[in-house]
Amino acid sequence: MADENLTPETGAETSAPAPAGDDMMPRSEAENLLKALKAEREARKQYERDLKETKTQLDKFAEINPDEYTKLQAEAAEAARVQAQFGEAKEAIELKYSKQAEAAAQEAAAAKAALQDYQKKYALEKVFYSAGGRTDAADGVSFFDMMAQQVGGNFRQEADGSLTVVDAAGDPVLDKESGKRISAEDFIASYKVHPIYGTFFKGAKGAGAGIGYGGTDANGMPTEDLGSLSASELFQRAFGS
Repeated sequence: MADENLTPETGAETSAPAPAGDDMMPRSEAENLLKALKAEREARKQYERDLKETKTQLDKFAEINPDEYTKLQAEAAEAARVQAQFGEAKEAIELKYSKQAEAAAQEAAAAKAALQDYQKKYALEKVFYSAGGRTDAADGVSFFDMMAQQVGGNFRQEADGSLTVVDAAGDPVLDKESGKRISAEDFIASYKVHPIYGTFFKGAKGAGAGIGYGGTDANGMPTEDLGSLSASELFQRAFGS
């Protein structure tokens, strides 16, 4: 009975299990791979034979006609030199035109930005005039030019051409009561009661309450009526001189 628990010391070694059928390469694929390797080996041998034969022929030619052989070698060297020069010239041309293309791309980007600024200013100008903005100008400066210089940064033009009133962070400004976005028209029209910007509109005196203005100064005194001032005087009042 005790012998039944003993492990035999000799005997056939336990071999690793044969790989599962799914892990083995299909016979057809293995045969195709062997054929490809054999064809590649034969092609390499043939190339080596051709190269050796060509060298032998060149050696014989050099013995028979050494002058012509020397001439051919010189021509081959010249061809190699020209090819090298062509490669360098090609690289120089590619570098030149890549720089020109980069400069053209930068100019195109600048032109696109300028066009976008122009389109935004044009859209804002229409809003200004629709709100009753004055169309006259003095010394080459219009009321709209002065207005756009001060409030143009408060607008962002969307892809559809519309204007959105934005804050310093670029977020749309919302009306505190309705919670809706303030329209560009309402934003511009609100300046009609501004003590200075109000004079940029037809028939406005700028004495009412506007954005951040109560119609009085810090001491509670009524603001000055600036409606009778010229454009040059208004410009000096608004932006300094």
